[in-house]
Amino acid sequence: MQTIKKILSLIDSLSKWSGVILAPLVLVYLSIIVYEIVSRYVFNSPTRWAHELGTYIFGAQFILAGAYCFWRGGFVNVEILYEKLSKRGKATMDTFMYALPLFICAVMIKYGWSFFLAAAKINEHSNTTWGPPLYPLRLMIPVGAALLLLQTTVKFVRDIHLAITGKELR
Repeated sequence: MQTIKKILSLIDSLSKWSGVILAPLVLVYLSIIVYEIVSRYVFNSPTRWAHELGTYIFGAQFILAGAYCFWRGGFVNVEILYEKLSKRGKATMDTFMYALPLFICAVMIKYGWSFFLAAAKINEHSNTTWGPPLYPLRLMIPVGAALLLLQTTVKFVRDIHLAITGKELR
């Protein structure tokens, strides 16, 4: 049981640190947008790259932060009946509900990896005047889905343990 607890704790730490590392990207994104606004409206010299780079950074942050959000309990729940259940009842209900997110993560990993490989194989670039490569951003889809799958699995294991034993696994 100690080994399982260590593995779950390690995955929790990975989810936590992914969020901590990704958080400063908001400042990078903000800086790019401010730079573009100043360039465009003060110096009448818009950039070719700022909007697209900002979108890429925000997109990568969005997909990679899913595990952190789930670790923090930040996803939206419909809690009409759920709130009235005991912790054990909630855990039991959750164990049945995990099939969908686990399936979605698996599909995102499978197809995201295929999209990444296809883009990397042909060295795919965007069709803009800046034209950055797309494969690094496409790689974020399976990586983010894998992180979310790991964190979902942690919650699933903890909920199964709670549903069966009535005790939290920490």
